[in-house]
Amino acid sequence: MDVRQVIEHAGGVCRTSDLLREGASERAIATAVVNGSIRRVSRGLYAVHDADPALVIAASLGGALACVSALSRHGVLLLHPRRAPHVAVVNGFSRSTRARRRAASVAQIHYCSALPPMRGPAHVQDVATALDLAGRCLDRREHLVAVDSALHQGLVRPDQVAGFTLTSRERRSWLMAHADPRAESIGETLARLDVVERGLAVHPQRYIRQVGRVDMVVEDSVVVEVDGRAHHTDPEAFIRDRRRDRRLESSGLPVLRYAHRELVEPGAPHVGDAVISLLRSRGT
Repeated sequence: MDVRQVIEHAGGVCRTSDLLREGASERAIATAVVNGSIRRVSRGLYAVHDADPALVIAASLGGALACVSALSRHGVLLLHPRRAPHVAVVNGFSRSTRARRRAASVAQIHYCSALPPMRGPAHVQDVATALDLAGRCLDRREHLVAVDSALHQGLVRPDQVAGFTLTSRERRSWLMAHADPRAESIGETLARLDVVERGLAVHPQRYIRQVGRVDMVVEDSVVVEVDGRAHHTDPEAFIRDRRRDRRLESSGLPVLRYAHRELVEPGAPHVGDAVISLLRSRGT
């Protein structure tokens, strides 16, 4: 029995009981520690050397990687990733004030009535639960970015978002009114939200003849495009997009193009205001 492979299969962290259940012997576990193929995290808890530190912390606390940390592990895009791991533990995980303080010093703790059963010492919350819990840690723009990303990737369904119980009723209703699975990037979500909040009609991912698909068309009069993070490292893409812009302009659709970075950083331009200004200048 290859102890390291068992631990890797479990996500990088494993308890002695789980290793024994898989057929590993205590001697094999001890040998793996001595030869350096695995490391002992704490009593009865082992990990491979390249295990996710956040998952190791969750396991050492007897909890689950949760909220934004779970979302990140599932590949959900976040506007502002958090450094400290978010860990869900049961309400009575420890009666020791010292232990609770220690837990709070290494992670953002979320107390839950129960953790869903899952094999192994620690696990990662499912996307729907993590998205629901994230309502406590994210503002509504950040929350919408995560929900859009999860919907776009097919990691959650709209009915699961509508069924959130940890998120406030007001936030849940707002998310249902603004979420859109067609958003392919953080920048697209933020640009669309900025435009919608100014009372403008938006049609994401619109196909335009002789041009192709554009990120969004506002009021059937203005095209808004959001360049990806790697856009400016690809000269061919840069030239191709300028050609598209000229075709759109010649067909009577002006283009407002934004870089991903300028939309996600502080002081981002107000896309909705720019659209309104352009519409007014054209007498629309």
